[in-house]
Amino acid sequence: MSARTGAGSAAPASRFWAPVAVIGSAQFLVIMNNAIINVALPSLVSDLGIGPSDQSWVVTVYLLAFGALLLLGGRVGDALGHRHVFVAGLAVTALAAIGSGLATSGSAYLLWRAAQGAAAAFVSPSAVALLSTAFVDPVSRAKAFGVYGAVTGAGGGAGLLLGGLLTDAWSWRWAMFASAPIAVVAIGGAYLALPASSTARRRSTGPIRPWAALLVVVAVGALLVTITRAGTGASAWSIVASFAVAAASAGGFLLAERRTEHPLVPRGVLASRDRLLGLLTVGTGALGLTGVFVVLSQQMQQEGGMTPMEAALAVLPYPVGMVFSTQLAPRLIARFGARRAAVVGLLASAVGIVPLASAGGAPYAVLTLPSLLFVSATIGPAFVSGTQLAMSGIGEEEAGVAGSLLNSASEIGGAVGVAAMSAVGVAVAVMRDGEGPVYAAEMYAAAALLVVGAVMGAVVSRRRASDGAVARRTAGRRVSEVHEPVAASHAE
Repeated sequence: MSARTGAGSAAPASRFWAPVAVIGSAQFLVIMNNAIINVALPSLVSDLGIGPSDQSWVVTVYLLAFGALLLLGGRVGDALGHRHVFVAGLAVTALAAIGSGLATSGSAYLLWRAAQGAAAAFVSPSAVALLSTAFVDPVSRAKAFGVYGAVTGAGGGAGLLLGGLLTDAWSWRWAMFASAPIAVVAIGGAYLALPASSTARRRSTGPIRPWAALLVVVAVGALLVTITRAGTGASAWSIVASFAVAAASAGGFLLAERRTEHPLVPRGVLASRDRLLGLLTVGTGALGLTGVFVVLSQQMQQEGGMTPMEAALAVLPYPVGMVFSTQLAPRLIARFGARRAAVVGLLASAVGIVPLASAGGAPYAVLTLPSLLFVSATIGPAFVSGTQLAMSGIGEEEAGVAGSLLNSASEIGGAVGVAAMSAVGVAVAVMRDGEGPVYAAEMYAAAALLVVGAVMGAVVSRRRASDGAVARRTAGRRVSEVHEPVAASHAE
């Protein structure tokens, strides 16, 4: 069964909603699996005996595998067929959900969560590609992507609620099991509603080169180890050693990309300063905010005495506010420009996070709720601006790679941010000999990360404006050089 329709005619309702439901449920699953762990984290680390210095890995291992393998996932889908890769990724997702729910040790849990993140890296780009091939006419395609965007936005909030509900009712293990039945249903729906992976439609992408993607995994993983070790006060040589591994792996990846005829990131995609600013905005936004909600959920349960479900409901205003702020973002961008909206959005979000450092000392409605709403109102336009800038000037043949790069920046940024905030918390706890909460220091660290991102964005944006001015002056000189001989000829 295929949902493809001819150009100019919208798909019938039955042929429209079947593929959209399948693809939307898979994307919902990917986002939900990212968020569902936040409110279940305190009980999970307690049951599995995961120490404070290793707790950040519970969140970051999923983000690391997801973000680092996205480019490879898109390439494999292009080469082998997106429906095949989509179904295989969902099957691994279901298996990993069961494995993580049954884990009896921290190491086993982390391995299963890494497998789940890796599966998401193959499901997500194939979902976008399948949505594009399922609908040919512009009307149906625009409607389908609108639904897809709404489902993506809802996944985070649903993950929080479902994680809180299942952890409250039974245990964190049921929160892990939740994605398995959704994945199984989506697999069945894929065979019924999605277009088959036609050999004729597969793009020639050259060698897949999985080792190049593994270099990215090693580089980011070693960086996370470096950050974690720095926070625990590990020996200087071990910190330097892990950082050297990160630098060597990143350098090896860049060198391999320059030498190959088929790089994972095509040459020219990162040549634009606007695209760099967009990736910086999305990556820094995730860097600062992903850890905030992990820390806030822990603070609400461990210090505020909330149940997992109460903590989920308390954080829910943020994703709900994001839905509204992203809808208003196009108006702000049209008035102030995407570059300015991106930089100001990051800076304003940093200001909004600062009051959360004192969240435990004031009623929820007085301090935490207004801060969450303010941050959701300011970071939404920043993310939309970053996405618009990152995709600016991208041709159709490079849209998939650019989209994967954008998602990679978000996931890897989130992983690094969680690790950095955790390292700050552990370091402060060591300095205080374990006395007193460390949430305030972690929140200040998140705000500082956003400020640094805003400053870097301002520098990139200013250089972009400077480059444009130079180009205009150069063009003006060239025009005058052309006109001067003409004027001389008239004078003669």
